[in-house]
Amino acid sequence: MNKSLAWISWRLLMSRKTLFGGSAPLSMLGLILGVAALVASMAVMSGFESTLKNAMADVSGHAQVVKRSRFPDDWQELTERIRKAEPTLVDSTRFVFIEAVLAHQGKISGVLIQGVDTEHVGNVLNFKNRVVSGSAEWGPPGEVPLAMLGKGLATKMNLKVGDRFRVVVPVADTVDPSKFQRRVGEFQLQGVLDLGKYEWNERFILTDLMAAQKVADIGDRYSGLLLRFQDVDHARDAAFNLSGVLGSPYWVRDWRESNENLFEAVSVERPGIFFVVLIITLVAAFNVSSTLFVNVVRRYKDIAILKTVGLSQKDIIKIFAFQGLFMGGIGIFFGFILGAILCGLFAFAQSRLGLIAGEVYRLDSIELNIRLIDSVAICVATLLICFIATLAPARRGGRLNPVEGLRNE
Repeated sequence: MNKSLAWISWRLLMSRKTLFGGSAPLSMLGLILGVAALVASMAVMSGFESTLKNAMADVSGHAQVVKRSRFPDDWQELTERIRKAEPTLVDSTRFVFIEAVLAHQGKISGVLIQGVDTEHVGNVLNFKNRVVSGSAEWGPPGEVPLAMLGKGLATKMNLKVGDRFRVVVPVADTVDPSKFQRRVGEFQLQGVLDLGKYEWNERFILTDLMAAQKVADIGDRYSGLLLRFQDVDHARDAAFNLSGVLGSPYWVRDWRESNENLFEAVSVERPGIFFVVLIITLVAAFNVSSTLFVNVVRRYKDIAILKTVGLSQKDIIKIFAFQGLFMGGIGIFFGFILGAILCGLFAFAQSRLGLIAGEVYRLDSIELNIRLIDSVAICVATLLICFIATLAPARRGGRLNPVEGLRNE
């Protein structure tokens, strides 16, 4: 019975009197725009979160283990301790961070040198997908150590693949700790990277661990270990577990901790933006309701005939309720298409016009992400609003007396 009522509802909806007449096209347009705005806004919010998450995981690993004092212990033994506590560990690599100054062609810039163990770094970090020019493959060590730079730093210093540049590292004097000595190291640029975060692109240098240790004159010391697990979302639980297993000499943090405030802001703002933009759909649903009210008046004769042939008041209500759901479905279908187009235009505009200020949002570009859960929420909310909006005109049509409807004709 419901299938027959749905067919009748569809035929009545697709007539010129309903969907293609009066204010119905404007109602549908408002509904489509509301859904498209929801799709685009949720794609931007989810894209911001996923872009930052991927950048953190690719460049700094799923988790970091740092010892509060100098590292005298065997890193391989430490890795085995971590693997016993967390069997999902894929691999680990040593790293060291060094503050320095890059000097090239009369220009200087403060930089952060990250030295990594090139034998293991490919299993922990992901630089291959972030290469803008050059290569991320580490070759055999040569006379001049190889290094990779963030794209912003390479552009600012006018460096191209194959160029050589110098860095100056301040080293504390062994006699008088209040004084510093300058150590100069030379590197050759082998690749330019888009590291995902603005500050990394502006001051990040990646090189071999031994080369970084040599230029900083720190022997075989290193800052800690970068870890990769089988599941990036397991990193927080793993870091908490490792903090208890390794004890106080070690500091363990996951990829999310260093940008906790940004991720928390996104999680709070996403539902707020969803409900604010949903107001557009709510307003459009009122237009749908008014359209169906007009449709009830125009369909007095049709409603009277349907009641004459045996349809009940409940059946008439269902017919008009189906019309509201059909209009919601049409709005969702074309709204998602328009939303995808808006996302494409946004991606094009941010690549050409630089819509996002990296120094403010920490990202200079966002990979838009239309998540399944957001899509389901948009569909459910839109259909629910349209259904509620059609109840009043549906009940108005259901209460119509067939004798009154035929007499009016």
